[in-house]
Amino acid sequence: MKTLNKTTVRRLLRVCGKLAAAALLLALVLAQPSRKAAYSSEVASPTVDLSIYRHAVHIGWVAKDLDRVLDYWEKLGLKHVERVGIREMPDRVYRGKKTVLVRKMAFGNLGDVGIEWMQPVRGESVNNEFLAKHGDGISHLAYAVRTPEQLDEQVKYFAARGVAVMEEGSWQTAKGKGRLVYLETAPEGGGVNIELVYNPEAAAPATPPPENDYPFFRTIQYAFVVRDVKKVAAFYERLGFGGMPVDHNISVNRNYRGQPGKFEMYLGWWHWPEVTFEWIQSLAGPNVYEEYLGAHGEGFHHLAFEVTDIDRAIEDLKSKGAPVSQSGGWESPKSKGRFAYLDTEPYGGVTVELLWNQK
Repeated sequence: MKTLNKTTVRRLLRVCGKLAAAALLLALVLAQPSRKAAYSSEVASPTVDLSIYRHAVHIGWVAKDLDRVLDYWEKLGLKHVERVGIREMPDRVYRGKKTVLVRKMAFGNLGDVGIEWMQPVRGESVNNEFLAKHGDGISHLAYAVRTPEQLDEQVKYFAARGVAVMEEGSWQTAKGKGRLVYLETAPEGGGVNIELVYNPEAAAPATPPPENDYPFFRTIQYAFVVRDVKKVAAFYERLGFGGMPVDHNISVNRNYRGQPGKFEMYLGWWHWPEVTFEWIQSLAGPNVYEEYLGAHGEGFHHLAFEVTDIDRAIEDLKSKGAPVSQSGGWESPKSKGRFAYLDTEPYGGVTVELLWNQK
């Protein structure tokens, strides 16, 4: 064997030292925990006025055949639905043009959140536009302001961030003039618009609203189907609604329309105090989210309700005409549960989700 001289030895030691350092660095990188999601503590906090936006006072639900939709949902268990018939709204401006609206209307509730059902009869409005693009469904969430001045402030706030007014109107009450404004957030915000309402006669109810049949006592989640959850998240963060943690979800025990499911999705979250907002982007199908996008485009997909016995609730609602379309569950060190979507979408464009959390 040839003897190595001192210079060669020193060179070999330098090379070995660099390789060892690189190996050590790689080991440290690989040892770091993987990050599949952004968590609430790492995202921006809301800067909008939460005294306005923490609670939707009602959901705006548009239908082509209102009586058909109401008949079905009353059969499922929505009680005390007030069908008020045809109403005229003479003081409206839609996309800069004055118009007179005529609509068939009804009112109901899901706990302390109202439902405002609308069927356009005559006149151009955001509701006609929604039906033409989307079909039946929930077109907007409404938030109450305390004064006309606060409404004007909010309109200016959103205008400065590129959100235009689609429609505005007013009505006279015994306590003064009421006003409403529809803000055009749907194109970038997942298919749903924001309504701002000033009602001088609005006040905290002296008694709780009447209850529906179980499980429609209180909505615990509003859920939206979108094509790109990260773009939607960036839009709302720009508006001041805070960051949206996003995780990659693969449910356990997946089932889609009676067959083993392969669906995966990105889920974005607003864990707000009263109702959780969920934003869903399909990653693998088939699934009900892709069905919804094909039929409606982006938008309000489902209302979720908590149940104590999910199998019993499924059987009860199935007997009333709401079979399961998709189901699954989740398991983690902190929680375990099941979900089931009921195929209510053909009657008004909105799906029901049942959620069971293991105590």
